[in-house]
Amino acid sequence: MIIFKELSIIFVIYLLGESTALFLPFTFPGSIIGMFLLFLALSFKWLALEDIKHVSDFLLKHMALFFIPAGVSVISSFSLIEAYIVPITLTLLLSTVIMLSFIALIVDFLVKRVKDA
Repeated sequence: MIIFKELSIIFVIYLLGESTALFLPFTFPGSIIGMFLLFLALSFKWLALEDIKHVSDFLLKHMALFFIPAGVSVISSFSLIEAYIVPITLTLLLSTVIMLSFIALIVDFLVKRVKDA
């Protein structure tokens, strides 16, 4: 019964996110809004982590399964992507290097800040 309660909480928050997305004047994924709402609920202690712990642990443990449909659609659309494979690869590599550098700078800054405190 506890799993049903936890799953219901997650689905209600997801439904709130999807409902909110319908009323926005621009297109935005409802699942992202739902995750933001869940983040707010956990941050402001409106929802305790224990209220969704079992189901969220299960979903995180099996997260790889949720990427299978996206991977299949990329493979099935490869003929469309094939012409742009070099620009896509370069963009992915460049954005990865930029983000890793940016994160390294932030971590370095925070480590120095903690050492000085």
